[in-house]
Amino acid sequence: MEIGEKIRYLRKGKGMYQYQLADASSVSALTIIRIENGQVKPNPATLICIADALGVPVKELKDK
Repeated sequence: MEIGEKIRYLRKGKGMYQYQLADASSVSALTIIRIENGQVKPNPATLICIADALGVPVKELKDK
């Protein structure tokens, strides 16, 4: 599973919308959408912010 797919899966599992994750992580909604759609890969700082907002360790989001 790609990073974007993992983020989408975890976000939906927490009942969050993309804009809610954007607010919680201080990452723009457009960036969240682009990451989830696989258009861009998040840089390390963005990945940390998203992981914190989702309440998971960064390693859970990384490609395996």
